[in-house]
Amino acid sequence: MKIIKMHLLPIKLQLKRPFISNHETVSQREITIIGLKNDAGIWGYGELEAFSAPYYTAETQKTARSIIRDIISPLLKNTRIIQPEDITSILSVIAGNQMAKAAVETAVWDLFAKTQKQTLAALIAEKMNTTYHQNIPVGISIGAKSSFAELEKSVASAISQGYQRIKIKVISIEGLNLIKKVIQKFPDLTFMIDANSSFNLSIAPKLAEISAPNLVMIEQPLRTTDFVEHSRLQLGCKTRLCLDENIFSLDDVKTAYRLKSARAINLKSSRVGGITNALAIISFCWTHDLLVWCGGMLEAGIGRATNLALASLTGLDFPGDISASSRYYSKDIITSDFILTNGKISLPAKPGIGVSLTPAYQKALKNTISLL
Repeated sequence: MKIIKMHLLPIKLQLKRPFISNHETVSQREITIIGLKNDAGIWGYGELEAFSAPYYTAETQKTARSIIRDIISPLLKNTRIIQPEDITSILSVIAGNQMAKAAVETAVWDLFAKTQKQTLAALIAEKMNTTYHQNIPVGISIGAKSSFAELEKSVASAISQGYQRIKIKVISIEGLNLIKKVIQKFPDLTFMIDANSSFNLSIAPKLAEISAPNLVMIEQPLRTTDFVEHSRLQLGCKTRLCLDENIFSLDDVKTAYRLKSARAINLKSSRVGGITNALAIISFCWTHDLLVWCGGMLEAGIGRATNLALASLTGLDFPGDISASSRYYSKDIITSDFILTNGKISLPAKPGIGVSLTPAYQKALKNTISLL
C-alpha cells in the first residue's frame, strides 16, 4: 500500500486531577493525533505521546511534530509499504526521535490491520506466533502523595474499582515511608514503586528496609542514563528493579541484561520507536527471563487502544498501566470508553485498533492540511 495523506492534529486534554511524578506535575495533557490515508481510502490512526516539556524524554510535542512534518513525511512520499515492519526500516535512517517515529508507525500498523480485516491484537499475536487474550488484567498508577491519609484513600479507591496491581509514584524519602506503611496495611495487594529517577545509590539501605512479599518491583530508582549503578543497586536489593526511562531500544535492554541492571522492563512502544521494536524487545525478554510489561504515559483513547492490543499478548501477563478511560479524562477523543470490569479491560472487536475518533475530532483532523 501507499500512504497518500498524512494529517496532524495537536490537542490538549484537561486531567481530572493533577498527576504528580518526579519529572513534573501534569494538569493538562498535550497530544497529537496522526491520521494516515492509504491508496485504498482506508484511514489509520496514531497518537504522539511526547510530553509538552522535555522532562521525561528529550522529545517534546513541538519537536516531534517538526520531525514528522519535515523529515518523516518526505520519506513516505511514493513509498510502497508491504508489511507494517517496513515503516520501521524506512524510518531507521533517522537518529533517535523514537516518539515521532512511533506515532507514525502505530498508525501504519492500524492501517495494515484494517486492510487485513483483523484486529491489531490479532495481527500482533500472529507476528509473534502466539495467541492473545480478549480480556486483559490491568493495573493503576497513582501519583505521589504528601500524606498517608491521601495515599490510603487513593489505594482504597483503586481496590474498589478492581485494579489488580497498584503502582505508586515516589519523589522523596518521606514518600517511601508512606508507601511502606500502605504496603503493610494492604498485605494481600500487589504493589510496585515508581521513583522516576528520584534517588541515588545512598537509597540502597532504605530500599532493603521497604522490601515486602507484596512489593513486586521498584521502577527507575536512579538516573535515566545509568545502567552501572542500577546494577550495583540490584545486586544488593532483594526486590526486583525495573528500568523505564533509559530504555529506548533493544540495545538498551541488552545492556541492562548484560550488566544485570534490572530484572524487569517497563515497555512503552512509543518510547522505543513503535510496535515493531517493542515486539523485538518482548522476544528478547522472553528468551532471557526478564519480566516485561506494558507501561503507560497518560494516553488518550488511540494510545490506550494500541497499548491494550500489545498487552493482550499471551505471555505478557503482568498487569500494565492501562487504566479505564474515566481514570484521567472527563472527555476522551474516541467514541467508546474502555471500562474496567473485575480488574480487566476488554479488547475492541473492530478491525485495527478497534476505536473511532469522535466526529468532532475526525472533522478537525481531516480539515488540517495534508503533509503528503
